[in-house]
Amino acid sequence: MKAAIINDFTKGPEYGDFPDPEVKDGEVELHVLAASVSQLARARANGTHYSATNTLPIVPGVDAVGETSDGEHFFFNTSSPVYGTLAEKAVVNRRALFPIDNTADPAIVAATANPAMSSFMAIKERVNEDKVRGKRVLVLGATGASGQLAISISIGFGASEVIGVGRNPEKLAKLSHFGVTSTIKLTDNDDQLKADLDKIGDVDVVLDYLWGDIAATMITDMISQRQDPQQSLTWVQIGSMAGQTAPIKGSLFRSMDFHLIGSGFGAFTASSLADNMPTLLKMITDGKISVPVTTFPLSQIAEKWNDYGDNRLVFLP
Repeated sequence: MKAAIINDFTKGPEYGDFPDPEVKDGEVELHVLAASVSQLARARANGTHYSATNTLPIVPGVDAVGETSDGEHFFFNTSSPVYGTLAEKAVVNRRALFPIDNTADPAIVAATANPAMSSFMAIKERVNEDKVRGKRVLVLGATGASGQLAISISIGFGASEVIGVGRNPEKLAKLSHFGVTSTIKLTDNDDQLKADLDKIGDVDVVLDYLWGDIAATMITDMISQRQDPQQSLTWVQIGSMAGQTAPIKGSLFRSMDFHLIGSGFGAFTASSLADNMPTLLKMITDGKISVPVTTFPLSQIAEKWNDYGDNRLVFLP
């Protein structure tokens, strides 16, 4: 089969021939219709993600929309360390297949499901939607695809207010399309950032896609300014776009009702993800949530792999 192939973690994928995956008991072969390039897919492709394999060559890609031999369409994830989704074919366990309406655009579903999953599962399985309903939510890293969807999803779960935080002023200005209540521009001026945080008052939940020093700064500033130490602050660590480590003083955990939790594939079970995926996919296929998409033929993977435009990158085998 034709596929994107990683032969060296320090280089991008190449387009070429790769052995067909073997179909084992309980598995189904699909023709891949559309496969997106998420941050997770990139991190596995360059070997930096904790779930990345040391074995090469591999086919990158973690999720896609595919079609079975009888014409049914499914969204799916693959856990194979070798056979990713950026290929003509994929072999998937039947239990990992989630049916979607055949009239839905495969590229939109493939592009939206992964970034939407991060905040959807964070709220459903880690925070509990009762702690979001009627509460104030701050999205740190709101200008990325996952952050933008986190705004809409938080509102969908009943948040009374959603504040978007990011560096890019042009993208911040466009967040009203997703329903954001207000925005804060990240700045290297600590005094300015502290003043901006003071304006939004006490938030209840933070969905954090950045981490790093900026998260440490914001946690410190927010806690120091909270009026009621008994008001719970739940900080959900989802992504690490600004750094893998954040220096946080232990005293912050003792000074108020502060909860720091993580959300990702290791923080919730595969069965809980499977239980929630139909609801999430219906939100996408019903047009309630989506991200803008740019598509290319898989044959252009080498030339377009580093296309970092505003739209989600999707390849069509």
